[in-house]
Amino acid sequence: MDLKEIGYFSKTHGIKGHLIFNCEADLYFEDVTAFFIDVAGNKAPYFISELKESGTGFMVLLEEANDIGKAKRLVGKKIFVESKFVSQNEDEVDWIGFELIDKHFGVLGKITSVSDNGAQLLVSIIYKEKEIILPLVEDLIEKINKKAKKIHFNAPEGLINLYLENK
Repeated sequence: MDLKEIGYFSKTHGIKGHLIFNCEADLYFEDVTAFFIDVAGNKAPYFISELKESGTGFMVLLEEANDIGKAKRLVGKKIFVESKFVSQNEDEVDWIGFELIDKHFGVLGKITSVSDNGAQLLVSIIYKEKEIILPLVEDLIEKINKKAKKIHFNAPEGLINLYLENK
């Protein structure tokens, strides 16, 4: 079974054994029935009785830790789930080294850096000895071949020319 770390238990909540956990991954929560917790070097399954969002993370009640004493022993422990329940966001792809091919200009070059301005990913390439920064957004991407590391792109009209003329 392929397990992926998703976070850790930060504290207990109440007297019934609820735990607060900080989740560091995008999960398909509705499908998760158990957390795997590292106990004495082995990842043991703990089945979920209750799971809900709280102001400080997520609150969970586990069948095997249904009182405050048992729950306290899990504080600080890392939590794992089956990797199939973890969302594989496009943001997680390392775009550096992908070749960018524009619809009008052809091969522009390989992506040398990636930044996130909060609204979108921006990629940098060197084309005709000039740095060009382009938004890597769905509307401009025609096709991605992850295996070949190629992105077919349709840059907004005039954007690439701005870089070529002004620098």
